[in-house]
Amino acid sequence: MDQSSSRHRRVVASALFATVATLFALGVAEFVLRQLPTPQPLGRLSYADAAGQPITFTEGLQRGLIVPVPPPLPMDRPRFMFAPGQTFFLCYTDNDVLRRDWLDAKGRVPVRINRYGLRERDEITPDKPAGQRRVLCLGDSFTFGWGIPEELGWVRLLESALRAGGADIRTVNCGAAGTVCVDEYWFGLQHRFAVFQPDAVVLTICLNDLIPSSGLNVLGPSPATGWRTLDLVLGALGRSPLDLDPNYDWVGQLLALPHKEGAAAGLYHPSDKPFEAMWSQGVPQKSLREAKAWCDARKVPFAVVLWPFLQGLGPDRHYPFRKLHELVATDCAAAAIPCLDLRPILAGTPAADLWVTPADPHANPKAQTLAAPAIADFVRRQTTW
Repeated sequence: MDQSSSRHRRVVASALFATVATLFALGVAEFVLRQLPTPQPLGRLSYADAAGQPITFTEGLQRGLIVPVPPPLPMDRPRFMFAPGQTFFLCYTDNDVLRRDWLDAKGRVPVRINRYGLRERDEITPDKPAGQRRVLCLGDSFTFGWGIPEELGWVRLLESALRAGGADIRTVNCGAAGTVCVDEYWFGLQHRFAVFQPDAVVLTICLNDLIPSSGLNVLGPSPATGWRTLDLVLGALGRSPLDLDPNYDWVGQLLALPHKEGAAAGLYHPSDKPFEAMWSQGVPQKSLREAKAWCDARKVPFAVVLWPFLQGLGPDRHYPFRKLHELVATDCAAAAIPCLDLRPILAGTPAADLWVTPADPHANPKAQTLAAPAIADFVRRQTTW
C-alpha cells in the first residue's frame, strides 16, 4: 500500500512538474512574442513618383498626380483619377521573400497614364483607324490591372487572343479611371469613354461593387484571442478571418445591412462603396439595363463579366457568395444581357495563389491568365467580326 501511494505521489508530482514547466515555457514564449512587432502581411503597398521617390496620396494630390474627375461628375460623388500623362510606381515590400517575377528588382510595377487619363497606349485615341474594331473594357482595379504590368492584365490578353486570326482589333482599358461602381461605369461610358468609338462593350463587375465589404473581400470575426502564442498556433492551423462560417448567410445579411450600421462598421463608404450604388438598392440592375439600351441603340454588343471575391477558392474550400452570383446571372438573363461568371474558372485554384501579394488581394497575372481565354471566347460569341 505504501509503495502504491509512493508511486501515485511520484506520478502526480511528475504531472504537476510537466504542467508547471509547460505553463512556464508558454509564458516565456508569450513574453518574447509580445516584445516583437505585430506581424504584418507580406507585400504591403506604397507609391513612388516617376523618379522613384516615395509619395503619399496627399502628396499626389498636392503635386497634381491625382486630380478630380472632370465634370460632369458621376452621381455628384467626389471622384479622383490619376492625372493624364503621368507615370508612377506601385511598390511592394518583401519581394525578396515573395519573389513576384512581374515586379522589378525593387519590388515595383510601373503605371503609365496616357493623355486621356487611361492606363492605355498613346496610339489608342478617339480617332479610330478605318477597319479597326474596338472592345471598350469598363470596370475597376481588376480591369485596370492593379499591381501588375498592363500587358499581363486580362484586357491586353483579350486583345492578343482576338487578334490571333489577323484581325485589327484593339481593346481600350477604361478600368479605374475615376469610376468605381456599376452606375459610374455606365456614367463614364456615356460621358467620357464613348469617344473611343467602341464596337463592343464589356463591363466587368467585382462583388465589392454590389455588397458592402472589407476592401476586396469580406472578413469574418478576427481570430485574435489576445494571446500571441495562441494566435500563432491558430494561424498555423489555417484559421483566418477570410474563412467564413459556411452555415451563415453572408450574402443575405450583407444585402440587408442598413446604411447607418454598415457605414459605422466601415463597410459602406462614399469613396468606394456608396450605399446608394449597392445591389440592395437596385442601382446596378438599372444601370446595366441602361448601358445595354445605349449599346443596342448603336448596334454595339454589350456583355458583363463577373469576378468572384478571391477568397474561399481552391479544392475543398467553401465559397460563401454563390447566392450573389446567382442573383446577378438571373437578373442579367431577365434583361437579355450576356453574362460570364468567372467563379467556375477560378474555383479550383487556392485564393492565395491568385493575389498580387498577401497584403494586396487584387488579381495577379495567374488569375488574369486563367480568366482571359474564357473572356475571349465569351466576347467572340457576342460579336460577328
